[in-house]
Amino acid sequence: MTRYSRFPRLFGKVPVLVPVLVLPLTLLAGPCAIPPARAADASTSLPGQANAAGDIEIRDAWIQIIRPERQIAGGYFTIENRGVDVHLLTGVTATACRDLFAHHTEQESTSETATLFTHMALPAQTTLVFPPGGYHLVCRGYDATVQPGRSIPVVFHFLGGTTRTVAFDVRPAQDTADTAP
Repeated sequence: MTRYSRFPRLFGKVPVLVPVLVLPLTLLAGPCAIPPARAADASTSLPGQANAAGDIEIRDAWIQIIRPERQIAGGYFTIENRGVDVHLLTGVTATACRDLFAHHTEQESTSETATLFTHMALPAQTTLVFPPGGYHLVCRGYDATVQPGRSIPVVFHFLGGTTRTVAFDVRPAQDTADTAP
C-alpha cells in the first residue's frame, strides 16, 4: 500500500490532486474586483492614505501640443512622495482632455501602458520623473483651453480619496521646419 492509497489515481501511479487544485482554482475563478463597500474600507484601513495630498509634491508640470491637427498633447512632470507611507495613484484626469492616459515614447501603446497612472505605487521618499522620451501623459481630444501660454488643471487621484490639482503650463508644438532635411 502506498501513502496515496486514499486518493484516486490518474495514469496509474500519480495521485489525482483534485482536493489540492479545486480550492485555488475556485479562488482564481471568483470575482476579482473589490466590492465598493470593501474598497471604501480598504482606503481608510491602510495606514497613511489620508496623508497622500500632503505627502505628494508634483512639480515641473507642463504639457506640449504634439499634433495640433489631431488634438494630441504630451504631459510631463515630476512626482515626489515625501512621506513615510507608500501611496497609490488611482487616476489622473483633466477636464480639458477627452482622453488622458499614459504612454511611453519607445513602446507600443497597450491597455497596460494606458492604465499605468490608474494603479501606480509611489514608494515613500521617492521621486519619479516623467520626461519627454519616456513615460508621460497623453491628452487626446483637447478643448480650446489648451493654448500656448495658458495652463490647464490636471487632477491626480490617490487611494483614500485625496487629490492634488496641478497647473500644467501649455507649450506650443515644436517647430520642426528648421530640422527638416
